[in-house]
Amino acid sequence: ELQSMYHWCVKEIHGWSRAEVYTRNDDSVAETDLSKWKLIVERLSKNEPIQYIFQKASFFDFELFVDENVLIPRPETEELVQMLLDENASKELRVLDIGTGSGCIPLALKKARPIWQISGCDISDEALQVARKNSLKLDLEVDFFPADVVQLENLDSFDIIISNPPYIPVNRKESLEANVLEHEPHIALFSPKDDAFYFFRVIAEVAMKSKVKKVCFETHATEMEELVSALTQIWKGSVRKAKDLGGKERFIILES
Repeated sequence: ELQSMYHWCVKEIHGWSRAEVYTRNDDSVAETDLSKWKLIVERLSKNEPIQYIFQKASFFDFELFVDENVLIPRPETEELVQMLLDENASKELRVLDIGTGSGCIPLALKKARPIWQISGCDISDEALQVARKNSLKLDLEVDFFPADVVQLENLDSFDIIISNPPYIPVNRKESLEANVLEHEPHIALFSPKDDAFYFFRVIAEVAMKSKVKKVCFETHATEMEELVSALTQIWKGSVRKAKDLGGKERFIILES
């Protein structure tokens, strides 16, 4: 990981590829570049994620703008998107991503399925600004709108809901690594009322009332049986689990 960060820094500061790094070992560093290195090393030493330093993150085969107002997209979220794409081939669908953050989920869906109608909502205006910036940057038409999930009432215009909601109770925040706890937005990490299942239940309830056909969740791969049990009491269709590539049960799919 350290080597990967080093190569990323070299590319951003000097514009060198990995191969060039080995052929330019003897190059002297200009004073302006040296000051950039010092600043970056200082920020890294304070556990700041490198994605925030360069305001870039990879997701699928494209690059997103990210800042401290949004979570850094995770590989597991790519798996969630791929699962949805694999299970729904080419027919036109209307999909809503709740808690969209950087917009990574709806943008990846739109790129793969241009005929789908894709939307994303978030309670954070700052996050929506990031999502819209990425939409313009990637030239992908996604409807991003502000919404508090607790106040969502009618989702019957959507076929599928997808969400990676906050699921860490505040009383477990010490379990997070420093780079996450100290720098990523708490509104996107922590569930309220020390209740890890809070947002899952709220989303399942409004989706059930709105007769949404399918809900796809990403979760934290712990207490999965308890979460499934809680959702089974709300959802009147099938509730199934799916594993990530690491073999952990990480996704829950509700289907009518």
